[in-house]
Amino acid sequence: MPGRMLAEVEVFGPRSCQVAPHAGEEWSVSKVARSTGSDEGRVVEEFTLRGDASSPPDPHRDRPTVEKVFSYDERHVFRLSRVADQGCVCEVVEAAGCVVQEVSADGQSLVVTFLVEDVPSLRDIVATLQSEGDAVKLRRLLEDTPEEHKRPVVLDRSKLTERQREVLVSAHDLGYFEHPREASAGEVADALDISTSTFTEHLAAAQRKLLDDLLDAC
Repeated sequence: MPGRMLAEVEVFGPRSCQVAPHAGEEWSVSKVARSTGSDEGRVVEEFTLRGDASSPPDPHRDRPTVEKVFSYDERHVFRLSRVADQGCVCEVVEAAGCVVQEVSADGQSLVVTFLVEDVPSLRDIVATLQSEGDAVKLRRLLEDTPEEHKRPVVLDRSKLTERQREVLVSAHDLGYFEHPREASAGEVADALDISTSTFTEHLAAAQRKLLDDLLDAC
């Protein structure tokens, strides 16, 4: 019997998340932990802000329910209390019976890594998340199967044009796929001497071709 898959989904501009808004150009969010608070119907979340600036923004100023727990190196840990069942990304994933493994955010998007049973379940989750953010993108999908059920997934690189391969390689080398990103779309486009819109078009086409092969093999 096939095992579960590890999916990594990126949601741009998540509307119900109360953690992602604390990220920005200089600060990223990581190590998000959630638990049921002592008050019924509330959730307590802890998250880490990491950045290069000397001190992080003060979330308490705009949200009295946020408090600073402690700091170490360039990391600052905060805790917030909120009402449960707000339809945030993590709650949507967990409502589908999936286990959230990791959450991170920058100033543009929220990335959630979770275990999911199969591709149809993943599609349902992505469909539900469409209304939660400005856009939803599948960043990664790894299948964990018993050894006797493993079969190779063939990604046909010949489907990519020479320009699409160049865009993928440059984006990877410059850290565009890291989270937080080490290079923006504009910076990768500048390195390739093309416009940002041309870069995103080539990248989207290349990702779609590779994901078609990957999902067909699942």
